[in-house]
Amino acid sequence: MQVEGRDYRLVSQRVWNQLSDRFGFDWEISRPVITRGPAKNRIVEVNPVIFEVLGWRTGLEKPAELIDAEQKPLILTASEKCSLKELQLKIWKAAAEPQLREMFPDVTQDNVSLAVQVCYRIDEDSSWTPLRDAVVKEERPTNGFTSSGDPDILVESTTVGELQLEQRDYKPGKEKLHHLLVEGRFVAQQGHDWRQGKFYSEIQAEAWRFTLQKDQLIDALDTDKKWYESRVVDLTEAQVKVHYRGWTAKWDEWINRTSSRLAPLHTKVRNWRDFQLNDEILVGRVVNGKSYPEWRIARVTDLEKNEMDDSLRIELEMSGNKQWMDAQDEMLCPVGTHKAVNASTVVTSPVSSYSPAHSYRYGRDFEAGRGRPEFEGVVGLSNLGNTCFMNSMLQCLINTAPLREYFLKKDPETGGLFFSKEINRDNPLGMKGIMAVEFASLLRKMWSNEYKVVTPTKLKSVIGQYAPQFAGYQQQDSQELMNFLLDGLHEDLNRVKSKPYTKPVERNGRSDPEVAREEWQQFLRRNDSIIVDNFMGQLRSHVTCSDPECGNESITFDPYMNLSVPIPNNETVSVQVQLFWANGDIPMKYALRLPKDACSLQDAKEKLSELSGIPTSRIFFVEVWNHRIIKAYSDRFSVERVREDVLHAYELELPVTEYSFSSPTIRPPGPRKLGTMESEPEPKQMHLVELLHQAPVASPVDGRAHSEGYDMLVEDGYGPKQRRVEVELFNTPLLVSIDRKWTKTEIHEKVWQVVHRLVATEEADKESNTSFGCRSDQRLPYRLHVTEPNGGTTFISDLPRDGEPVDVSGNTKRPFSFTLEWKRNGYQRGYDETSAKRIELHESMKNLEISSKPARLTLFDCLTKFTEREQLGEADTWYCPKCKNHVRAFKKFDLFSLPKVLIFHLKRFRYAQNSFYMHRDKISTLVDFPIESLDLSEFVVGPGNGSEPIYDLYAVSEHMGGLGGGHYTAVAKNPVIKRWFDFNDSHTSTTTAEDAVSPKAYVLFYIRRDQA
Repeated sequence: MQVEGRDYRLVSQRVWNQLSDRFGFDWEISRPVITRGPAKNRIVEVNPVIFEVLGWRTGLEKPAELIDAEQKPLILTASEKCSLKELQLKIWKAAAEPQLREMFPDVTQDNVSLAVQVCYRIDEDSSWTPLRDAVVKEERPTNGFTSSGDPDILVESTTVGELQLEQRDYKPGKEKLHHLLVEGRFVAQQGHDWRQGKFYSEIQAEAWRFTLQKDQLIDALDTDKKWYESRVVDLTEAQVKVHYRGWTAKWDEWINRTSSRLAPLHTKVRNWRDFQLNDEILVGRVVNGKSYPEWRIARVTDLEKNEMDDSLRIELEMSGNKQWMDAQDEMLCPVGTHKAVNASTVVTSPVSSYSPAHSYRYGRDFEAGRGRPEFEGVVGLSNLGNTCFMNSMLQCLINTAPLREYFLKKDPETGGLFFSKEINRDNPLGMKGIMAVEFASLLRKMWSNEYKVVTPTKLKSVIGQYAPQFAGYQQQDSQELMNFLLDGLHEDLNRVKSKPYTKPVERNGRSDPEVAREEWQQFLRRNDSIIVDNFMGQLRSHVTCSDPECGNESITFDPYMNLSVPIPNNETVSVQVQLFWANGDIPMKYALRLPKDACSLQDAKEKLSELSGIPTSRIFFVEVWNHRIIKAYSDRFSVERVREDVLHAYELELPVTEYSFSSPTIRPPGPRKLGTMESEPEPKQMHLVELLHQAPVASPVDGRAHSEGYDMLVEDGYGPKQRRVEVELFNTPLLVSIDRKWTKTEIHEKVWQVVHRLVATEEADKESNTSFGCRSDQRLPYRLHVTEPNGGTTFISDLPRDGEPVDVSGNTKRPFSFTLEWKRNGYQRGYDETSAKRIELHESMKNLEISSKPARLTLFDCLTKFTEREQLGEADTWYCPKCKNHVRAFKKFDLFSLPKVLIFHLKRFRYAQNSFYMHRDKISTLVDFPIESLDLSEFVVGPGNGSEPIYDLYAVSEHMGGLGGGHYTAVAKNPVIKRWFDFNDSHTSTTTAEDAVSPKAYVLFYIRRDQA
């Protein structure tokens, strides 16, 4: 912590000003003077609270960073005396206006307090808490973290200091920051949605209610206002049926999902099953002739914890007799739940009178699932709370024949399990063998013929220990878990005890097979395991520099464990674009057929470039409204959010990066300060200027109609602004490229170039035979003014056509446009309205199909897309070591060799970047894939290993539903009895191989036919 006098000194503003003048400081660290305590002592607040501000609206999976006007993360400082209303206003002023407009389009100053809400959280692992003004009755103060109160009582403003936030001036970097969230209300896209109208913090706090599953444990309040451990036994969209543990089924009750009578497990009821020696509990026993249990007080005399599955058994003593029970048994209750009977009552053995469904235990209990399964290896997996993604992937791996054989294999020398000999506990990249041991334990249990359902608690714990993203109980991606599991098993079972250093393989003119063989041998020197033996192949990666003068190529051979293949989206969206040429020729309209998942204007720009021949760097998209350009689009802007029926595009003479911009409305979004002409230290030579068309109605100077003898009122344009008047604009605005050093004549010539097609042929012919500056301006049917961007205020009126240089932007760097005022007589005789409306149609418009039915997709289509040559995007350039440039290189993947077990990951979850956020959605298209005889010969470019590349399907990890939730299941072929089964957490059923081919298919498991 910094100390005054040692690390810094406080000085008054007057002293600081003198120091600044003396030493030329161009910065300052100002701190407010505040009062504290009853005596109102005045002190300097040296360490204000520092907030990082996030934002959330409908469509965002999680809160996104807000940015300031300089495109940097929004960081705010606030005095402890700052009120919550002032804090909200600070956020609103500091955040970048375009982002706020995009995030909260319907929020105004009038409805901001109802439409958005500010929340706080201690750290990233905490929940968001709404910040509301303190509610006060009489003189009783309350904390700022309160729910909204009665509107009839007095409300006082809470300050930042009253929130009693933790002091963090001693922490480094981002740890010093507190977190604020500006959240909007959720807007349902269609149908009923429980989130409608709720803030993100409310959705986050309530989401668990709508992801409840059968057999999940929660806390529930009964009709006598007592909280009990409860189990979910049935569900509807709106209600949950709960069973109060320790009570008979007749007390089961339906409760609304949103009811305050439901709470997450152990938030209302203590975890009394965390037993200690000598604890007293109630034990229920069935008494002959009675329909309900009788309860006795018992004492815990011993504990036995199973290290393999983390389950707990307890020894209980009752009336001198001892017996063991599972700690999760429903015939156990806290003392006081039931009345204990007289100890002399005759009792029978401690068996439950509950139905089999009721006897199911959740959490750490394996015993509940004991029993011989109907089919060997067909065993359910308990859902521990949103762990269906894990259960789905585990079922696929458990039914993988090479893994089953390996982990069940006995060592002929010792009689123990063979895999234990290969555990590498010293591998720094591994998990000291724990992952392999726990996975093997689960697999052996599921193939032991002793369980119908197994609860993978211990494996879940190990996974969470080494991969924090899987530690909680949020829905995760089964494919990401698979990668972690296979990689973890590989490192735990790596036969290479000490990994040697290896050098990159040099090609030196050798053939692909030679180089690939050496790279594979290099890989095996550091990696050798059951996973490498069965799951790993080689990819050929070919990268070519896009600079034609360079043409450098890089070919590498990389190992892979699964193939993430894209799903070609046959669904397309049609975008109509009207392109205005830089030379003023007749505009042309294009129809761009874009894949539906290509949702940025960069994709539209690349397609338009392909059709028009204009480089993407010289295509400029804008939004036109009321005959003005109101904004320039970012390349990342979503096509779906374009409000115009026809998108306006302009051909530029130079790449857009070579221009300065005459006004903010035509400046592309970027890290520039609002309200200034330019943020660059030195303005660029070329200027891009908007050209407006003004109808011959009123003078831009005095509002009167022009006469032919109108005189220019401002000679040089740098006098005071003329009186502002409303002007009537028409036609589509144009863009003009001008040089800062041009004369007035040169500017007129450029304007004439882009507007000559609007002038009637007779007038145009006359002007074309006349040099500019040599004839009277009476011959032109228009006057050229330099005005404000909206055309209202004139800076230079009727720009003369002479050889004098002029800087139309002026020394004030003020925004401006060109306004072409058509003279009354000139408009009537010279303006060619027919030509102005003329648009040429590109061939793409003539071939535009109103609708097209997408073709059926196959796995081969996905593989073809995966292996096709593509050019990297603007944001994904490659550094060429030869020409030393970052280039949009061409890249191509090929399958060089195939593993015994081939896994395909269908990339159903796609990402799209717009101006500020990363959007994510799911592709639910059916991909048809073969169940048998998948022949990959046409995709393999390597020499092969003597085995035919023909594969058969044996498992599929499935996902149904949308993002941020949904549900995972699996279908798999039992490697022993060769039958197909459906796995839905703890439930199993028979199915057919054909049922595996569905839009739910997410990860496909194939095994080479000679290995099946």
